Amino acid sequence: MTVQLLVVLMLVLGMCILFSALAGLIGFGIARLVNAPVNRAISWGGIVAFSVMTLCIAVLAIVVPLMR
Repeated sequence: MTVQLLVVLMLVLGMCILFSALAGLIGFGIARLVNAPVNRAISWGGIVAFSVMTLCIAVLAIVVPLMR
């Protein structure tokens, strides 16, 4: 694995973290919009964030071998 590929992978992972955090905030906002209590809205936002991060990692597992 080259240094350039590692740098690209780190940048993409950072973007995935930011994207999953944004999705978690959107999930939290939607939960609060439907009048869910704060603790339930936080758990919904966490579930959304972890689901998006899992999806991002799964896509990376398919794309990274194609970049060699």
